[in-house]
Amino acid sequence: MDPLNPIFAIIVFLIAFATAYLITRKYNIVNISSRYETIDGIRGFLALGVFIYHSAVWFQYLHFDTWDVPHSNLYIHLGQTSVSLFFMITAFLFVSKILNTNKGQIDWNALYISRVFRLVPMYLVSIFVLVLIVFVIGSWTLNVPLTELAKELIYWATFGIVKHPTINNSSYTNIINAGIVWSLAYEWLFYLSLPIISIVVLAKKTSLFYTLVSILFILGFCSVRTVNPHHILSFAGGAVTPFLVKFKPKNVDFNSRFFSFMVVFSLMLILYFNTADNFICKLLIILVFNMIALGNSVFGVLKSSILKFLGEICYSTYLVHGIILFIAIYFLVHLNNAKNLSVLEFWAMIFVVTPFVVIVSFLLFRFIEKPYMDYSKRILPKNGVSKTTSRALPTHQEA
Repeated sequence: MDPLNPIFAIIVFLIAFATAYLITRKYNIVNISSRYETIDGIRGFLALGVFIYHSAVWFQYLHFDTWDVPHSNLYIHLGQTSVSLFFMITAFLFVSKILNTNKGQIDWNALYISRVFRLVPMYLVSIFVLVLIVFVIGSWTLNVPLTELAKELIYWATFGIVKHPTINNSSYTNIINAGIVWSLAYEWLFYLSLPIISIVVLAKKTSLFYTLVSILFILGFCSVRTVNPHHILSFAGGAVTPFLVKFKPKNVDFNSRFFSFMVVFSLMLILYFNTADNFICKLLIILVFNMIALGNSVFGVLKSSILKFLGEICYSTYLVHGIILFIAIYFLVHLNNAKNLSVLEFWAMIFVVTPFVVIVSFLLFRFIEKPYMDYSKRILPKNGVSKTTSRALPTHQEA
């Protein structure tokens, strides 16, 4: 049986939706209606798409000993296109925030403090678990000098912006969390490019200090890493959307069936490409994103409260799905046993893992992400740093 049959991806989505439905019923979770409802909805698809993508990568790794993209356009796009859309969402929300800022200087202190409280705590938790797993695998033996270990940990603690080396000489380091750190480095590249974007693109008055920081960070990033222009194009595709939203014609219903069919048709065309980095494919992805950001809910699917819930916990899902997969395959099933699993047995294991990914993501959001998000909202007004228009972003995604 084909290990990359689309039915496996569909079943994982259904299991995740069912799990999310039970959680929302159990805890009486009501999603706050937001200005960008369809964006909230699509997040839920994207994080699950990356999970399914890495599940397929794991099957290939177990049977062919290669950690590489799956040999299926559908599964490739569940990973690559999902990350591309995440980049577009980031650009859309933060350019919208700057575009809708009241007259006067943008408060970069507030923006960056909120980003630190939003992203750092959960990331550090995920890295702590990664390091713990590395040492458990290595029987708590120190295989590198302490100074080298300290440098490795610093690199990882700073979102792998410079690099994400092996830890304690463990070949499993980047497999444990499915190698997701590279995308977070690009997110920080965008965040720290915002002062330049605000001047060049939006003609906004900004801070000289943050402008210099922005220039130095961009130069430093480009000097230590090879910047993929396709990822920059993804951010650019999302950055143009706020202007379309702000100046869209009032007499056009972007949530009509016509535009829903356009989204579906464009998604079908995307599947003809074997990489999201193809320029034509990227333009199609940008087209899909813009129609969704302009209000298209794809026949109402993206307004689902279950999808919006999955979207709310998507950061934790993104950070820990690889770790959960690794724990299940390496420790519970055991690596040698996992290599001998049939196609159906492997995907049955993934089906069992799926509810745990959703449940753990919910718990991490509730007890780590949300408290720090709330804390940042409490401290910023006290310091008088929140000058921007707070309604530019959905309240539950803003911090």
